[in-house]
Amino acid sequence: MARTPVNQTSGHHADQAPSRGGGATGLPIVIATTGSARIYAEKQGFDLTSYTERLSPDCQTGDIVSVFSGGVRHDFAVLRRRWVIGEPNSSLEITLDYPVRGR
Repeated sequence: MARTPVNQTSGHHADQAPSRGGGATGLPIVIATTGSARIYAEKQGFDLTSYTERLSPDCQTGDIVSVFSGGVRHDFAVLRRRWVIGEPNSSLEITLDYPVRGR
């Protein structure tokens, strides 16, 4: 996220970050995958959705998530974050993509 120009405010309180997932504390996180990420993980013999409890709500779009499986590091990109609001529960859905592009 771009920084606010000097001497201008972003509209957020000084102790709040505009796009962090801090509000997700205590809410479940759901990992979604793109087709390419799901196929890659299946070929490597692991299920990305099983890593849900290890992923922090602080991760942001563009972050790289490395999964270690079988002694090998597998890199995925956080493609998007989406709040899913429902009754009775809400969750933060984090979509992982493969391959990591632009790095």
